[in-house]
Parts: sequence; C-alpha cells; structure tokens
Amino acid sequence: MKFFQETTPGDDYPNHTYLLSDNKEYAHGYIKIGTNDLFKFKTKYRFGTKGRKFVEVPNSFGYVEETVSANVERWTVKGSKGDVYTVEREAGTVKCSCSGFKFRRACRHLAAVT
Repeated sequence: MKFFQETTPGDDYPNHTYLLSDNKEYAHGYIKIGTNDLFKFKTKYRFGTKGRKFVEVPNSFGYVEETVSANVERWTVKGSKGDVYTVEREAGTVKCSCSGFKFRRACRHLAAVT
C-alpha cells in the first residue's frame, strides 16, 4: 500500500491523501485535507480513479502496515518500466498488484516468482 495525494483540479472530489493498494484499485483509508490523521476503513473498497489525478507521497504519517499472516508468501517484483509490484501466494492462490493481473488474472510478475 502507498499514499497518494489527489491533485485533480475542480470541486468534484476533495483532494485528500489516500492510502491505496499499489495499483490504486482499492482504498484502505484516507487523510483529510489539513490533517495528519489517518482514517482507516474496516474493509478495503474499490476506488474509482477515472478522471482523477494522483501523485505518490511518502509515508510521513507514521503508518505501519499490518503484518502478513504466516500463511502468506509475499514478494516484490520490479516491472519492465521500473514500477514495483507485490505478488502474494496464500493457500495456493496467487495474486499481483499490477493492472495486468487486475484485468487478465495473469501477468509476467507471477512467472517471476513461481
């Protein structure tokens, strides 16, 4: 997960800072404009980014990601354009944080670790 500051011009969406999955598919929480307090959602939800602009910002909010279950294997894989993706395997099921996996349920990053 990473922090992304919304930079979309206009009044359609408030330009909060969001805690999103690496591929911006899911929101896990947000930080309201003018504060440093993270509001963490109880469950992740699909996050609409169409027509919106974001810039990745460093984690200067003191957020520490929860530890992964002992049953989950996790790898970080560098993509062909330098982006870093997370591949996880739990109970024989694999998933990747890249957009290719999001749409096709397959990607090169899975092959790099399996």
